[in-house]
Amino acid sequence: AIPEFARHAALIRQRQSSQTLETVASLRRKYQDPVFGKARVWDMIEKLGLCIDPSDDSLMLTSQHLHVQQILEGMERDGVRDRDLLLIALLHDIGKVMMLAGEVPEHVVGYIHPMGEPARGVGLDQVMFQFGHDEFAYSRLKDHVPSHIAWTIRYHSAMTGAIRPFCSPSEQAVLDNYHARFQPYDLARKSYSHLPRVNLAKYRALIEDTFPQPILF
Repeated sequence: AIPEFARHAALIRQRQSSQTLETVASLRRKYQDPVFGKARVWDMIEKLGLCIDPSDDSLMLTSQHLHVQQILEGMERDGVRDRDLLLIALLHDIGKVMMLAGEVPEHVVGYIHPMGEPARGVGLDQVMFQFGHDEFAYSRLKDHVPSHIAWTIRYHSAMTGAIRPFCSPSEQAVLDNYHARFQPYDLARKSYSHLPRVNLAKYRALIEDTFPQPILF
């Protein structure tokens, strides 16, 4: 079963990395309007329990909800108390609910990287990336959270080193203070055999405090 999963995952990653500029533009248009309507953010996080990333052979059939909890558990063990980093952990993969709307995996999951030949220091808003759950989440959250949280969520599936040359000076600071600190938890805490032990009640309180009202998804 594991080799079969790995083969399927590799095909999805290949299709995702092969997105064209036309595909990205089409998907941006498709998702510019609400898909789910107004929803409480915590409810959407809980829906990650229904989301399996078929391209991720580090998690295999582990849900994205458990993936979030694995990250939170790792942060707790390391004594992370930064509210913004905890919010990033809770929210970073919320865009994968796109799969519940019937979107194909290669338009949702996978790592992103700069398309074409961007200029150094141009700023990432001037760089085209593959469309996926990062951009979907950013578009829904950017008006409700501080800009550095939204920015980190938007680019969390890009390797820190790969995007550093194209960041503006202000983005470099966010990259160092948030993106580079979060990414090791996102990548290294994945397990298909470890069940995390996390008190979700306190994290729900954090989300409810940040998003007191439903927002458009």
